[in-house]
Amino acid sequence: MASPPRPVPPVPELSLDEQIALAEQAVIARDARIRRRTDALVARVKRDAIRQAGGGLLLGLGTVALTWWLSRLVRRNAPVPEPAAAPTPEPPSGFEHLLRDTGITLAGLLPVLWPMLPRSWRRSLTPGTASTLLTFIVPILGRLFQRKPRESQSS
Repeated sequence: MASPPRPVPPVPELSLDEQIALAEQAVIARDARIRRRTDALVARVKRDAIRQAGGGLLLGLGTVALTWWLSRLVRRNAPVPEPAAAPTPEPPSGFEHLLRDTGITLAGLLPVLWPMLPRSWRRSLTPGTASTLLTFIVPILGRLFQRKPRESQSS
């Protein structure tokens, strides 16, 4: 059955100076742990921020270059407007709408599709960055593959 309770050995009482010294050592040890953890956290944040900033910088430069290239391509292929005729706005191609809808749908399905992506992509990209890329890059690709309007044939 139950064993009889054992008497607790008496704890030797420490003098006030010894108690103060132990408390100070405990505070110093706690401060050292906090400092180590804080230094590790700061180092990790700096490393990750630099890595993410590099990716953001590349994304920004690529977007600027692609936008410049597409606008230059559009200006080069733009028809010369006739002075008497009012310009009629060209409806966007169906392919552009299809790609825009596909990009938005994939961005919405990204949380489901994320585990299926290759591990190297998942390590270097965050889901937020991938979603932003899908939402903005796919319509730009639609503009890139947009069909050119046929010239009006006059006989």
